[in-house]
Amino acid sequence: MFNSVHKRLVLLNVLVIVIVLAFLSSLLYAHMRYRLFHDTDEMLKQAELRLQQFDNLSSILQTNHPDSQQDERTTYLFWKSNGELIGQLPMRSFKEQLAARFQKAVDSPQLRTVTDDNRSYRVLNFTYRYSNEKTILRVGIVRSLEDAENTLHALQWDVALALLSGIGISIIAGFFLAGRALVPIRSAWDKQQRFVADASHELRTPITIIHVQTEVLLRHPSHSIEEESPSIAVILKECKRMNKLVDDLLTLARSDSNLLQIQSSTIALDVLLKEINSQFQLLANVKDIEIRADIQDRLSLWGDEGRIRQLLIILLDNALKYTPAHGKIELIARYQSHFVNISVKDTGFGIEKEDLPYIFDRFYRGNKARTHEDEGTGLGLSIAKWIVKVHDGVIRVESKLNVGTHFEMLFPRKKQYVKK
Repeated sequence: MFNSVHKRLVLLNVLVIVIVLAFLSSLLYAHMRYRLFHDTDEMLKQAELRLQQFDNLSSILQTNHPDSQQDERTTYLFWKSNGELIGQLPMRSFKEQLAARFQKAVDSPQLRTVTDDNRSYRVLNFTYRYSNEKTILRVGIVRSLEDAENTLHALQWDVALALLSGIGISIIAGFFLAGRALVPIRSAWDKQQRFVADASHELRTPITIIHVQTEVLLRHPSHSIEEESPSIAVILKECKRMNKLVDDLLTLARSDSNLLQIQSSTIALDVLLKEINSQFQLLANVKDIEIRADIQDRLSLWGDEGRIRQLLIILLDNALKYTPAHGKIELIARYQSHFVNISVKDTGFGIEKEDLPYIFDRFYRGNKARTHEDEGTGLGLSIAKWIVKVHDGVIRVESKLNVGTHFEMLFPRKKQYVKK
């Protein structure tokens, strides 16, 4: 799939570059052609002015060239009003047949281009009567365009070479740039594929258990509910686990598509933390774990109270799950400069060093989690990280195996302190 996309991107890049180069080349050629013809026309007009400085026709014809600079590329032709060619300077520059074509050009608008035998000439014509003569002259000033055409021809080859070089470079660059552009797409695709595979695996387990337990119930249709209560309890437990997994999956899917709206307001964080702490105290007492809370009074936070509650429950639940009996959990919250600092520490099993970079990945479980029969979905810390992120906060974790884990979060105290 990505190979075809890669080829299409390369083709699109090459096509865009070719169009741009072709446009710029055409623009350059048109500009150069205009400048060359414009300069030729200006030279012809200057030649006309120099010609009008002579007093009479005979004085012109007695010169070898009326142009003091003796520019051989410029030729002067003189006709009577009846069309008779009476002279050309320099002498015999053009054959009579070609001169006749220039005469037709003289009858046309003032500036024209005449082509003969693959050679082009620019012709300027005008009529003039000298003050001491009755004859009306029809004058044609002809200038060869050979130099201009040679320049344009060379420019065409240069442009074609540049265009071919540009196409070659664009193909090479296109392969490189398209490959770079596809890197995040491939990464996102791979993550999605792993996510779908992991989600399928996680859903398959409770479904399989429910299926097996249901078959057990069907084998004993005469048993009472009390007799089959263990199987019913397992089914109920797996249904709850699957329901939580689906809720977590929906949360992450909506967060990825930015469909989850954060309802921000000022939260009485000290009250919320004390409430959650009291709830977890009951569970901690059952496991013989001590929870110590150090919460600053009048502590407030700008954010979504429901999501902040979910975040704290995830972290405290993990701490309680992986802390053995007689262990300790600390919940600390206080102001730190323009931020609110919340920490959850435990003296649990800890996380192996090689697992730390991946603990926020979806469905990731280190060896510790598997060893101690984790019944979670593997999505809690991914959701926790998302909650911290949408509140413009940061989350850090430190852990040592068989020593404990420390999660620390920093949130801006007020909305205007958020650093984008």
